Amino acid sequence: MQITEADLFKGVSQRAMSKIGGECTDEAFSKGAGIFKAGEEAAYFYVLVDGTVDISAGTKDSMHFEVSRPGAVIGWSALVEPFAYTASASAMTPAKVIKVPREAIEHVLKKYPEDGLLILRHLTGIIAQRLRDAYANVASEAPI
Repeated sequence: MQITEADLFKGVSQRAMSKIGGECTDEAFSKGAGIFKAGEEAAYFYVLVDGTVDISAGTKDSMHFEVSRPGAVIGWSALVEPFAYTASASAMTPAKVIKVPREAIEHVLKKYPEDGLLILRHLTGIIAQRLRDAYANVASEAPI
C-alpha cells in the first residue's frame, strides 16, 4: 500500500504527497505490542498497511475499536490540539503501519493550503465516523 492510498490523502496533489511521503517511515509491530498510549504526546499518526489494531479509550473495560482496513488512520490526535493521544493503540495481530510526523502535515498546510484544506476535510470525516462508531457501540451495550 502506498501512502497516497490512505483515506486522509485522497485527492491530495503529488507535490504535497512528495513532501509528506519523504518524511514517513515504515514500522512493524508484533502481536500485543503497544503503538501509543493515551496521554502521550502525539507527534505522529499512523496509516495502517496490514494487520489489526485495537484502539481503546478509557479504562481497560472501556470502549474498544478494531481497525483492520488498510489506509485507515490511527492516532489522528497528532493532528488536533493539544496534540496528545486520547486513546491507546496496540497490535492485535502482527501489524505494519506508515508512521507520519505531524510536522510534515503542518508544512503542507502552510505551503499548499488547498491540499491542507483537503486533508483537514478528510480528517473531520474520519473523526465523525469514529464518533458514529462510538455512539453505535454505546447504544449496543445499553440495557434495554
